[in-house]
Amino acid sequence: MLKTLCILLVLSSAGLSQTSSDGSFTVRHAKKANFSLSKDEMLTAETIYHNACAVVQRDFLSGAGELHMHFAVVIGTERNEVLSRRSTQGDEIWMKKWDPNLFAQGVVLLSVDQSLTPDLVAQLGKRAIRYSNAAVGVSGLR
Repeated sequence: MLKTLCILLVLSSAGLSQTSSDGSFTVRHAKKANFSLSKDEMLTAETIYHNACAVVQRDFLSGAGELHMHFAVVIGTERNEVLSRRSTQGDEIWMKKWDPNLFAQGVVLLSVDQSLTPDLVAQLGKRAIRYSNAAVGVSGLR
């Protein structure tokens, strides 16, 4: 009986969020358990997600593998904010209300953040040190 109750609890809590068709992100409301984006809004969110990843891939990460992030979108929060796994348990985009522009900006920020692996950060840091030890500063090369 207890096992059945636990399974029902897990299944019901899974229904509290809406998942994108490819499983890349979930959407939930901070206060309303039965909230979901409309079908058109979810389709727009999925399109924005894929386009934002493509833009970051093309403009910042050429040569790197394809971006495929996982994060949560929380609507109905007190403030608009992007929370990185570097500072929390998981990546989240917080929005007071659904806003495609804020969503796109959040996806871009998370794309860049998730692609900055500890190795890449270390490489960039070493490069900055090498440049600071150079006879001519990088900013002086024109």
